Amino acid sequence: MKKAIWFRSDLRTLDNEALYLATQSEVAPEAIFLVCEDTWQCHHWAPIKQDFLWRTLEVLNEKLAALGIKLHIKNIGKFSKTGGALREFCKTHNINKLYFNAEYALDEKNRDRAVTAVLKNDGVEVSKHHGNLLIKPGMVKTQQGEYYKKFTPFNKRWRAVLAQEIDVTSLKPNLFPNINPEPLPNVSLKAQDSSHYPAGEEAALSKLGQFVGHSVEVYQTGRDRPDENHTSELSAYLAIGAISPVTAARTLQQFSPEFPYGLPEGPDTWLAELAWREFYQHLMDFEPRLSKGESFQRETDSIQWRDDEKGFIAWCEGKTGYPIVDAGMRQLNETGWMHNRLRMITANFLVKDLLIDWRKGEAYFMQNLIDGSFPANNGGWQWSASVGTDAVPYFRVFNPVRQSEKFDPQGAYIRKWVKELDSVPDKHIHWPHEWLKNKSNNEYYPPIVEHKAARERFLTTFKQVKHG
Repeated sequence: MKKAIWFRSDLRTLDNEALYLATQSEVAPEAIFLVCEDTWQCHHWAPIKQDFLWRTLEVLNEKLAALGIKLHIKNIGKFSKTGGALREFCKTHNINKLYFNAEYALDEKNRDRAVTAVLKNDGVEVSKHHGNLLIKPGMVKTQQGEYYKKFTPFNKRWRAVLAQEIDVTSLKPNLFPNINPEPLPNVSLKAQDSSHYPAGEEAALSKLGQFVGHSVEVYQTGRDRPDENHTSELSAYLAIGAISPVTAARTLQQFSPEFPYGLPEGPDTWLAELAWREFYQHLMDFEPRLSKGESFQRETDSIQWRDDEKGFIAWCEGKTGYPIVDAGMRQLNETGWMHNRLRMITANFLVKDLLIDWRKGEAYFMQNLIDGSFPANNGGWQWSASVGTDAVPYFRVFNPVRQSEKFDPQGAYIRKWVKELDSVPDKHIHWPHEWLKNKSNNEYYPPIVEHKAARERFLTTFKQVKHG
């Protein structure tokens, strides 16, 4: 009898709890990955993410072969076929124990429960682990035994648990006699070229090393500047599990012997970003309704959003007439990624300036992001729309021009993505319309909304929901 590992959003060999445990045997485990393109489409997976995932699988296939583990790929289309596919796999390869790392959105949890029931009937033990988080759901609780609904107290308690749980020892799978990797099967995915992101865990570890070695110490002050490069660029790798948050956190231990306490400002701020990631995963686990398109603040589901398809398309295409908003959306459309400050600015603009349902923006981001992670994307959009847990107060409405002046002061980011504004002087770059008015070659778009009036419209609409 043999063991097997079922890969999902954990496409790595280092610090992969399920893989590590599956290799604690004298016989090499089998490995399987199930392609579920129909369900991925329903979940709005971006074509560029699918391409990145497939390229990562190709690297993983070679790494596993070097460990003596064969990776099987099966295209089943939908989550609903997972139980049958794994039953057949376990029978074919004489598997009596299947390992996997948990996922926390509702469809994934339902899939895993169904798989567990199917395999249990066949006498196959299913072993679930939490190798994609530093701290698993249920370990960060209030004194009343409830989950945290605000990030700040969550972060404080999360760090206390982390101080007890963090292990400096890397989880490395056992080695077996190596085998020759077989080419992955031909699977026709709706893909978009992701080659500007090198694939695989070695690439992720290299990016981590570069970031921690050169940028993390200025992360706190530089992370909000889209015109500068101070982010880790690891989000796409974390989303598909090419790197573990445990690996990421371990690299921060060098900055403080009291880790996770006593960190300098930059590393401490980046650790908080890892905590935000876990906060949203925990929320997904405790609140299944978040997977159903519901707002965390239930009363806000009665907001009367505007039906403005023209405005939505202008936002999607980066043609709103607000340079910083347009720059962010064009970066997303061209590269599959957007700087986090711009995610907040563009989301705020869609919801609060255009009064368009945040769910439309949430879906559009997922359809285009190489790092699309449902819990993080959902949490970020609910935060921006002031409908989620720990959300920005509804009366805080970003002024896109002020945001632009503050975070892209010379307009370098705007000019990179909004080519029509290339010749606009710094003084006018954040609001170029007066300067462009008399230019015969003006190709930029007029503003689709007046911010001050739009702000008042949003506040009036939201007050009716919040205060009756």
